[in-house]
Amino acid sequence: MRSFLLVSSSMRHYIVTTTKFADECLKFLTYGASQSNWLANVDIGDIIFLSQFNYKSQNLFGPLQTSKKLFHAKNIIYPGQKYFYRIQFNPINSVKCIEETDLYVNGIQLKNIPLYVRIINLIQQNKHLHCIPLTASEGEALLDALAGTGINLSNEHVNEFRGELTPIDREYIWQKNRLDRRSTFSSESDLESYLILSLKNPECQEYESLQKLLMKYQSNELDLSEIYNQFIFGNAYPCDILILNGKNINVFELKRDKLTRNIIPQIEKEIKKHLYYSIYSDRIKSNSDLRRFNFYLICSKDQNNKHFKKLIYEKYFRLCDKLTNLRENTITIVEYHMNNNILFLEEI
Repeated sequence: MRSFLLVSSSMRHYIVTTTKFADECLKFLTYGASQSNWLANVDIGDIIFLSQFNYKSQNLFGPLQTSKKLFHAKNIIYPGQKYFYRIQFNPINSVKCIEETDLYVNGIQLKNIPLYVRIINLIQQNKHLHCIPLTASEGEALLDALAGTGINLSNEHVNEFRGELTPIDREYIWQKNRLDRRSTFSSESDLESYLILSLKNPECQEYESLQKLLMKYQSNELDLSEIYNQFIFGNAYPCDILILNGKNINVFELKRDKLTRNIIPQIEKEIKKHLYYSIYSDRIKSNSDLRRFNFYLICSKDQNNKHFKKLIYEKYFRLCDKLTNLRENTITIVEYHMNNNILFLEEI
């Protein structure tokens, strides 16, 4: 592979998307999102590709490497837009620009057209998302395409940060949501960010709670798993959190509030998408004979949740019946609540 650098096995790859602010992102070496969850899983050293897709052009820029992980800042970078949740990055050697069609040509040259078509479809279908997590093979394919073709861009960047910068950690999310006084998060995006950040901290109680939930099933160790958020199995519909290992596909769907009859149709839709698209997803090389699908629904604690649990289970296993026993499928409904500055996760 023609590569810009030796890629560590611990590095992750992401495409961050914009319709019109690629110039600003590259000038300030900063990318911003409107919600905390989109960039919560990005770490220092991860590889970033910037996609600008609009009616005039479909370009990909990079490679870039994260130098500062998620923070909050209010200085205006993007005209008319806030995008205060941000990461910063540096060019790897120099920034190059390729067109979408260059990806296809690279697939032809490497005799691996399906991989590059999948990446093109991923970008086209999800240009409205802030951040698209990539698998290792997808990230390496983009590195190869950028190394082999494209236009070198100017190195005139401004990466000095001016203004107040607040790192986003678990304490920030806790205080922002006033969880010492409230029983629920103010948004699902903050709940997702809090859990993603907890999954990076094996010493915290929340990590232990998540590990306990996974260990209901065999060969489902958290420390031997890959963790994604906003992962797309197929057809432009991301799951909140995916914990993936050799034997299990663990999908976590999050609801900031209690279960109600009104949200049951939405939950059923989410189950259907992830349950079906994960069966033979090329993105995870899914093998139905080897992997178990575990669906976890997390909601806030409420005495009426048990009433809706039975209905959700019925809908889940009715959907599973259409798979004609292709694999084992499970479902777990989990409540979250706060006590002594700790978020507890308990199966109901």
